[in-house]
Amino acid sequence: MKGQVGLKNKKSVIAGLIVLAALIFIGVRVYQLQNNHNQTDRVNKVAQRPRKQTSQANRTIVVFFSRAGQNYPNRDLKVGDTNQIANLITQQTGAKQYRIVPKQAYPYNYQATVKRATREQNENARPKIKNKLPNFKKYDTIFLGYPIWDAHLPMILHTFMASAQLNGKIIIPFSTNAGSGWSDSLTMLRKQYPQATFKKGLSIQGSDVKYSHAKIEKWLNRLGY
Repeated sequence: MKGQVGLKNKKSVIAGLIVLAALIFIGVRVYQLQNNHNQTDRVNKVAQRPRKQTSQANRTIVVFFSRAGQNYPNRDLKVGDTNQIANLITQQTGAKQYRIVPKQAYPYNYQATVKRATREQNENARPKIKNKLPNFKKYDTIFLGYPIWDAHLPMILHTFMASAQLNGKIIIPFSTNAGSGWSDSLTMLRKQYPQATFKKGLSIQGSDVKYSHAKIEKWLNRLGY
């Protein structure tokens, strides 16, 4: 009798554990289904946001000049510092992108580039741009990026500004440098485009770009992107 009672109790315990396991499984499954439903709702809400964001992206373009190769201090770059920032802006804003490409590429060697840039500044040169400029009538907002070379705008930026009509646009500058900050570049931009609206730009030392993704994202968030 005692063995039969013990066996019955054991069966009851096993049955109870099976029921408990089934209830836990059902509970987990219900939670998963509910969580998936909530995630779907969130995705749908993002997809259903006002088209203003898409429209804003369509009317925004990221324009930049950047140079890869040897960079100060002792860095070999496959993608230039300013180009890296331009890519991050493009990713977050969904904007179009246009790179200013010189007809005569700047040397890979850093000192050779410095020598050429200094000569162009002394001659007040206007290096030719290889690729056709965008139709800026399609855009309301222009992110405009460039490095600072020897405390000045690269002369190819002057070539660009002489050809690109950006008055009446919103211009958001961004730049990289080796410690000179904006230098006189903002003054030059405002002088060239007195009827443009300038929003707060971002200047980063080139060697800090790879550590500045969060800073760039925060800056774009403040601009409404």
